[in-house]
Amino acid sequence: MPFDFEVEDGLNFGDWLHREIHANALVESHGWAAEQVRRVSARLQAGRPESERLIVEVPWLREANAFTAPGRYVYFSRRLLERCPREEAVAFVIAHEIAHHDLGHLDLFSGWAGRLSRLAGARLMALPFQALERRLYGSERECAADRHGLALCIAAGYHPMRCLGLYDVLEHFALDAKDFEMVYGLDPESDEELSGEAPWTTRARIWAWQRSRGYLPIQDRKAALVRWLEANAGFRGSPAG
Repeated sequence: MPFDFEVEDGLNFGDWLHREIHANALVESHGWAAEQVRRVSARLQAGRPESERLIVEVPWLREANAFTAPGRYVYFSRRLLERCPREEAVAFVIAHEIAHHDLGHLDLFSGWAGRLSRLAGARLMALPFQALERRLYGSERECAADRHGLALCIAAGYHPMRCLGLYDVLEHFALDAKDFEMVYGLDPESDEELSGEAPWTTRARIWAWQRSRGYLPIQDRKAALVRWLEANAGFRGSPAG
């Protein structure tokens, strides 16, 4: 089972967070959105005992994101879900969050859980929860979750290149917000920023940027997974359509 922390007598952090989200946001339990995440989640976790499967829920939040926390729940915001054009993109989002549990990343919440539990529910919903995840995980763990999540999708029979269509969705959100650095990085004209041959000053700027953002730029994340597929899965090409 995913690692968890007690924050109140008889109440662990995951259940506490679940209670606060349900108290402060609409969470869909019926309709296409809830049915889709349940179906995809079951497919991704088909080989796991029922008691160890994560539960995916769809809250209505201002942010277009997905996140998880110690406990059994993954939260996939309706705003992001409704922009995913294919089931493969939905699967990749869910698999990425499952990967954080599989890889032990939730252990990093030790010490933070109690502090969060002392916040009022309204404050929690305003809290940029994903920013906290990024601060704890960092780009290396996020990339590891990308790789493990994509492997889970492949094992479940999803086409990997269609899964990577998620990055097109994330890119559209970033460009709509005029967050060009999130898409292209610090220098849109350079392809050498992440190279080991780059000057130390460039690498230092990139390191600081990654620590503040928690992710590689979107285009770099996608390119890294394409390279990983070619090197480790023997995958070439993309299906039509």
